[in-house]
Amino acid sequence: MSRRLLRLGAELWDTFPVSEETPGEEVGPLAPETSGLSEQLIQDLIAWNSQWEGYFILKLPGNEFHYEDELNQWIEKGRSLSNRVEIELGQEVDVHVRYLP
Repeated sequence: MSRRLLRLGAELWDTFPVSEETPGEEVGPLAPETSGLSEQLIQDLIAWNSQWEGYFILKLPGNEFHYEDELNQWIEKGRSLSNRVEIELGQEVDVHVRYLP
């Protein structure tokens, strides 16, 4: 049995940042309700994605905010969330994180 490949990557205006990338499967965003993930993890993933939208806006030219600490925390949270997805979906799942759209 081949391993399932998922991608965790924040997307502007998408609320659920997990996509199917398994070769031979239909590639694209997962629907939260059919993802097999717990409601708490779904909510945490949506919140993580929403944070990215805030960072994207802060990064616009001319904006003088210093957000490196918050961005580093967001990156670490992405690692943690990818581990949680792998745990909830089982040993045959690999989750790769993409931090930039």
